[in-house]
Amino acid sequence: MNQHVSIPGWDDFSVQLKEDLNYSETMLERTFYTYRSFVQKFCPADEDDAALKVKKGIDNVSTAYQKNDISKDQLLRMRRLAYRLLMYMDTGKISWKRAPLYGKKFGNDHNEALLGRFLEDAQGRHAESILRRDESTIRQFILYCESVKSKDVEQMGVMDLIDFLGWLKKRRPAGLKAAASAMRHFYLFLTKQDLVPNHLLAALKPWDTPHKKAYGTFSTQEKEKILGAIDRNTPAGKRDYAIFSLAIDCGIRSSDICSLKLEDINWKEQCISIVQKKTCIPVTLPFSRRSGDAIADYILNARGSSPLPYVFLKFSFSDSGMTSSLLCVRLKKCMKNAGINREPHERINMHTFRRSLGTDMADSGSTLEMIGQVLGHSCPSSAKVYLSFSERSLKECALDTELFSESREACHD
Repeated sequence: MNQHVSIPGWDDFSVQLKEDLNYSETMLERTFYTYRSFVQKFCPADEDDAALKVKKGIDNVSTAYQKNDISKDQLLRMRRLAYRLLMYMDTGKISWKRAPLYGKKFGNDHNEALLGRFLEDAQGRHAESILRRDESTIRQFILYCESVKSKDVEQMGVMDLIDFLGWLKKRRPAGLKAAASAMRHFYLFLTKQDLVPNHLLAALKPWDTPHKKAYGTFSTQEKEKILGAIDRNTPAGKRDYAIFSLAIDCGIRSSDICSLKLEDINWKEQCISIVQKKTCIPVTLPFSRRSGDAIADYILNARGSSPLPYVFLKFSFSDSGMTSSLLCVRLKKCMKNAGINREPHERINMHTFRRSLGTDMADSGSTLEMIGQVLGHSCPSSAKVYLSFSERSLKECALDTELFSESREACHD
């Protein structure tokens, strides 16, 4: 890194932000307040080297957040700003590259290598959100092994695993089942690699009881109500209408909606071609005229000229695409405006559009192979879950009530 005596002034830095990242005046104004607060309050004045000054500023920001002196939003804004300052001082340019997670704790090289091998092996079998959850839980387990038990992962016994889950239960009881699921994934990998004995999985079983629930779906009328509740005169409304229309037509996962790129759309054939993030399986899905018009309206009249390749962007931050959590927030708001109330156990979220499409196909008599092909399942048996939602399929399983009446009469005789 090139050595700088002082942190770049706002005038030079703002010009580079506008040139490299196409920042609007509104974004520059907001970033200026973050820049001023970071430099004046958190960067030590007695440090001569500018890069070290920024890095110490990052540490001071983290300390302030731990003391509840600043919010998480302020923490993330200042980290992002600091990373771009370092990038500008090093290369003279600024890119959209995501800022690293400063202050993140890691285990020793041996245990981190095991975690890396596990994540590489699990890629494609689990959704990206599940992989992130598993990585977080397993790293917490690694740190527990080293700091509390003074052991490597392979040295942990049955009682050590039970102690960890008990320790975790006290800290976040609501997430215990998810943590046990992550541990089970990790130990299945370790047993396949002959790194730990098979009986350790038995210690995780009582904590990771699988649950089979029939989650809710949207009816045709509810889908139309959701679309009808969106204000299409606003940029956010145009975006949401396009997203939900596409979800209704194609049933693609929220992660694939967020990563959909402009080049993935074939306007001539009215379809999208993507490689699914969860399964890495390429799929080509047609969309309706309504969805095509909605996407075109959003791109031409609301999206703006962002250099990002993604179709759908946030409006609060022009430097980032949509996220699955934000999509769920937008869906809940549209449902509230449409007067649609559902029970919490139905787990209504963006995946409900996918379940609804699978259920509708099952109701119409489509085969499991056809449902799996449309939804891009890696295994055809994955579509069996939609039979539990299908009213037509459930009716076929019903027994003739006359059989019971005849049996009753026979018993009375």
